[in-house]
Formats: sequence, structure tokens, C-alpha cells
Amino acid sequence: MNYNRRIKQHAIFFIFFIIFFAFFQRPAYAQDEVQKSVLILNSYSNKSTIISGYESRQWINEIISSINSEFIDSKKDISLEIENMDYSSNFGEEYSKQLYELYKYKYRNKKIDVIITLDDGAFNFLLKYGDKLFPNTPVIFSGINNFNKSMISNHPLFTGLVKSPDIKNTLDVALELQPNAKQIFVITDKIPGGIEDYIKGLMPLYKDKVTFIFSDEQNITKVKEKMNKLPPGTIAYFDANLKDDNGEDISITHVTDTLFKDNKIPVFSRCYIELNKQSIGGVITDGCDLGKEIGKLALRILNGEKPSDIPVTEDSAHNYVFNYDKLKQFNIDFKALPKGAKIVNEPSKFYNISKTQVLYLITAIILIIILSITLVIVNIYRRRFAERLLFDSESLLYTVMDSTPNIIYMRNPEGKFLKANNTVLKLLNISKKNFENKNIDELVNLSTHENYVLANWMNKDEEAWKAGTMYRSEEVVPDKKEGINKVYDTLRIPLFNNNGTRRGLILFGLDMTDHKNNEENAKLIREMMHYDRLKTNFFSNISHELRTPLNLIFSALQIIELKTSAFNEEQESVEKYIGIMRQNCYRLLRIIGNLIDITKIDAGHFFTQLSNKDIISVVENIVLSVADYVESKDISITFDTEIEEKIMAFDPDSMERIILNLLSNAIKFTPSGGSIEVNIYDKVNSIVLSVKDTGVGIPAEKQSSIFEKFVQVDKSLSRNREGSGIGLSLVKELVILHNGTIELESAPGEGSEFRVKLPIKLLSKDESNPKLDIYINESKSKIEKIKIEFSDIYD
Repeated sequence: MNYNRRIKQHAIFFIFFIIFFAFFQRPAYAQDEVQKSVLILNSYSNKSTIISGYESRQWINEIISSINSEFIDSKKDISLEIENMDYSSNFGEEYSKQLYELYKYKYRNKKIDVIITLDDGAFNFLLKYGDKLFPNTPVIFSGINNFNKSMISNHPLFTGLVKSPDIKNTLDVALELQPNAKQIFVITDKIPGGIEDYIKGLMPLYKDKVTFIFSDEQNITKVKEKMNKLPPGTIAYFDANLKDDNGEDISITHVTDTLFKDNKIPVFSRCYIELNKQSIGGVITDGCDLGKEIGKLALRILNGEKPSDIPVTEDSAHNYVFNYDKLKQFNIDFKALPKGAKIVNEPSKFYNISKTQVLYLITAIILIIILSITLVIVNIYRRRFAERLLFDSESLLYTVMDSTPNIIYMRNPEGKFLKANNTVLKLLNISKKNFENKNIDELVNLSTHENYVLANWMNKDEEAWKAGTMYRSEEVVPDKKEGINKVYDTLRIPLFNNNGTRRGLILFGLDMTDHKNNEENAKLIREMMHYDRLKTNFFSNISHELRTPLNLIFSALQIIELKTSAFNEEQESVEKYIGIMRQNCYRLLRIIGNLIDITKIDAGHFFTQLSNKDIISVVENIVLSVADYVESKDISITFDTEIEEKIMAFDPDSMERIILNLLSNAIKFTPSGGSIEVNIYDKVNSIVLSVKDTGVGIPAEKQSSIFEKFVQVDKSLSRNREGSGIGLSLVKELVILHNGTIELESAPGEGSEFRVKLPIKLLSKDESNPKLDIYINESKSKIEKIKIEFSDIYD
């Protein structure tokens, strides 16, 4: 029993000890932390309620209290010293020297870790005496009216907060709200470098707008007398601490009531509206916010940060504040106030109501809630019904999309395919699951063909985005399943949001394949009809070509008959007419042979007899065989080659006809005194045969048709340049049978050059060749072949 009582006594004592220790212990700081000392300087006396540029009720106390709160919250041991310099009543160099001597003595044995100044006077004092009074001590300044970085260029331990242009902003808003103002009456203190000097520095900005009148009189009665003499169109700017006739300080409220309550002059100020109830408003600084900013800055330095590493910044404790009563009194539109401005003294929007009214209000609210719930239920039903209709419409739309042979897809701004119809999926050979909601980089297992189609679509989509409007183009898409190239007339519609950003893109491609095929068929029909007309003209022309030599033969024969009686005496004349008959017979033979050959080639019944021979030797022999004939026309002919021998597979007879035909063409169109050059060029895997003349040349507009069948370049040619229109066409076909090409380069008056390019290949010994059916038999002499090919050349 005694044991239990003893335990209880010990327990009670222990609990009492804990409570005593918890409630009565002193704050403990870290053993290694030394107490810091902070000194605050301001220009006014401890009786002042105004600081240069920062008016408020007990404004200094608000700033200092906020600074001290920051220090307490930091858990640091900080001692705070405050010096009121009383510059508002005493100023001048002599007074500053007295303060210097006072502080020199007062702080001779005391270390200050940070000094804080709250206005211009304190700041200027430290600029001059700070290094002597408090050497190597950081200084944080604030409340500077007209700060310039050059002021602290020689003071690396100075940093702080500069004021936002609250005075200028207050003047600007005053003129905006009172646009008819002609002059501004400025009431300030007598502080060197204070508000008056700052506003005078701003005067050039308002040169053509208003004039300024300044009053730095400290006696309220004299200021009142000045105000009574002000003309209409005057507004006032108040920023002063005035005294009564006995030289005693007067509260801001009493001063402003005395000066402005019965006066019709609009007054703007940076004082709290609670103090200056006669002010319309202005840019006002909150002392608590400013104190917090200063306190945080001081803590940074106390924590070891160098002042030189902390840039001078603008404080953020300012805001536009306006007096509701004065706004109404001077008929100022609330919409004209700056954005974010605060209005004080605004009447409350809440009213007292009776219990009955509350009951009615609650009943009405309940009814409104019931009605709202009913409307919500109805809207939900309608929405679900609309969603079902939308779903049915979408299903129908997707069914139509999937049933059409046209291509349709939709993409979002990120390039992903939101929807694609079956035609697109079939062309790409991909399932809907593997395609939708994916971009091109996320699509897998695509063939080269499918990647090509997609890449082409993506390029066209990007062109549509860049165009910013409907983009139309014709696209050919290979369909591997059907084995055809499908043609689509595509229309891309890019969609944009109101801000111009991409919203989506729709592609619609109309299948034009059948239409295009019909167009191709119609084109073929037109070409066939044109070919038939050419053929008709050709046969009409060829009939003339056939009749002409026959008539000449008959005429020559008649003359021979007439001359028979005197055959011996007219031997020369007889030989002449016989020559005419022979040449025209050759010409008929050439025309008929060319006509037969070109017909066989068109029908696919003409075959070449290829053999491995030296093409250089063959061409050279052909040129040499016609050299005498060409020179008889007073035309020079030369042969040159880059190589001396080239064995390759070709048909000698066809090659002979090609060369002779080109030479015949050159002779016909080259006048006396001209020249013809035959050259062979080695291109490693091919050779080029060139026949170049200095003849009349061929116009550019007729060069494209010179190799066409039944086409004559010029139907008005003289007799020695006649032709049937199939010679060069036959040459081209013979070249093609050798897998070669023929080109023309010509200009009127500069001659022509035909270039035949033949691939070099050799036949193996085991290769057999189809039988060649040609109208000239093997026994014919080369001279006879030349006469046939040159038969349409007249002297």
C-alpha cells in the first residue's frame, strides 16, 4: 500500500517537473551561434507618421514589426536597434555632422552586422559617413525615390530594394482620371533630395500636359491659404507632414480633413485611405509587405551571402488603391481604374433579412434545386438520346466510308490516323487495329511498297498544312492485289483552331481509274484515227509517187521508139533516156521495198540476221563505195573513227540500209560545195554512228515528227528532194530492232546530224538466228543497192 502511494507521489512530481520545464524554459540557441545585431535608420522622428514615399498609420512600426517577425521566424538570435534621425525637423550639413558624432560615440564599441535604411535621408547619410561609422558593414537600403546604380558604384557592401515608380504612377493615374486638369498643386516636406526634387525631375515628361505648383510650407494654415487661391482645373498631390501654428506635429487624418474636406479640388496621395480619407487614391505601399521583403534580404546577408552577389531589385509591395466615396464624389468611372486596382470603403453587399424571408429564400432555393435536378435529368436523357443518334449516324457514316472505293482517312495534329476506311487498309495491306491511333513511325511490318505509299501521303498532307486551305492533287497509287495503278483525285482539308494551331486533317480521294482508262482509250482512238488519216494521205501520195516514175518510163520509151529509126545517130540521147528509165525503176523498187518492210515491222514479221562482224570495216566500205557519187555532186565526204576495229553482233544488210538512207538524206539536202562527215565514236558499252551534213537543216518544230511514218517534213520541196516519208521511219525501226536509238540535232541553215547509238554485244557460236525475208537477194551487187537507195536523188 505504501509502495503504491510512493509511486503515485513520484509520478505526480515527475509530471509537474515536465510541465514546469516545458512552460518556463528560456529559448535555446545553438551553442556555436553568436548573436547578430541589426541597425535600422529612418529620417523621421519617433513621433512621425510619414516616411518619404511610404505613408501609413504607424507606418514605421509596420515595417519594423514585419522585419522583426521575419527574424523571429528564422529562429536566429538577432538584436534590433532603431535610430530615428528626425530629418523632417532638422536638416542640413551641420545637423548631419552632429548625427555623425552622436553615432560615432554611441556605437564606438558595438559591432553592427547589418544596417537597414528606410528612406533617402538615411541612405544619403550612410553614403557619406557609413564607411567611417560602420566600416565593412553591409547596408540594405529601401524607399529611395530616385535611385541610380552609380550611387553605390564605390560601395560594394550596399544592396537593397528600389521603389517602383509609385509617385509617377500616381501622377499618371491622376491625369487619366482627371483629363481636364491644367495644373498640379504638390504639397511636400522640406527634405533635401526628397519628393519635391524627385517630382521636379519628372516635370519634362509632363511639359505639354500640365504645370506644377510646389508648396513645401510646413504650417497647415499657410498651406490652406494657398489652396484657397488655386484656380479651377487644379488637382492636388499630397505627400507631407505638416505642423500647427505652435509647431506641433498634426496627424495625417487631421491635416487632410482640414485641407481637403470642404475643398472641391481632387486630391491624390500615396497615404493609406484609412488615414487620408479625402484622397481619391494612388499607388500605396503596404508596410507589412515591404518589411517582409527587407527582413528576408537581411537574413540572406546574415546567413553569409555577400551583398555584391545580391542584385538591387524593385520592391513589390505597391498597389493601386482608391477611395470609393471620392470616386463617386468626382464622378469617376470605375472602368477607367487601372487593372487590379483595389477599392476601399465600398458599401457592403450583404443585407440583414428576417427569418420569414430566410424561409422563403430556402423554399425558393429548394424549388430551384428540384427544378434544376429535373432539368439535369431531362438533359441527361436528351444527351443520351443524342449520343445514340450520333452513334447511329457515325455507324452509318463509317459503313458508307467502308463501302466506297474511294480513299478516306483522318489524322490528328500529331500525325496519328484517327480513322481510315477499308480501301485505305486494303491498299496498305494492314488491319484497322494496327493502323488507327498510330503515326507512320509506329506502323510495323510494312513492305517497301506500303512505306512508299504512306510516305507520299504524308508529304502531300504536309503540303496541305503549309497551304492552310483545301489542297487538291492527282495521285497514282499501285494496287498490288489487283495488279494495277489506281488514280485518285485527292482533296485534303486541313482544320485549325481559333488560335491558328493545327486541329486535324481529312483526306478524300475519288477513284478516277476507270475515268482515266476511258480517257486513255479515247486518246488511243484519236491517235488511230489520226494514223488512218496519215495513212490515207500516204497512199494518196504514194500513188502519185508510183505514177510519176511510171509515166517517165513510158515517156522515155516513146522517145526511144521515135528514135529507133536513127538509133546509131542518136546513141547519146538513147542512153540518157534509158538512164532515166533505170533510175525511176530503182526508185519504184525502193518505195515498194520500204513500204513492204515498214508493213512487216508493224506486223512483227520482220527479222534481222545478226552476225559477229567488224562494224568499223562495214561502215567504212559503205562510205567509200558512195564517195565518187557524192563528190560528183560537188560535195565532200569524210570518214573518221575513234577505234580501228569493233567486232559486234549486227545485221549487215540492215546496217547498210541505215547508212545509205542517212547518206541519201544528207546528199538530197546538202547544196553543192557542202560537206558530209561520217564518224564512229567508242562509248565502251556502245558505239555511236554519226552522219553530219552542212545542208539546209530542219526547223525545230518539225524535228519531233521527222521519224514518224508517212510524214514528210516539207511537201513543197523541189524535185531533187522528193521522198515518200517512210525512209527515216524505216531507219528508226531498223535501229530499234538492234536495241539502239537514233537522235537528231539540226538548225535551219546550219545542217543536220543524225546519231545512231547501238549497244555492243556478241553472239555465241550456238545461237541461231531467224531467217531474214528481205526484198533484195544476196546476189545483188553493192552498186545496185546504192542505186536503189539513191534513186530519189535527181541531178
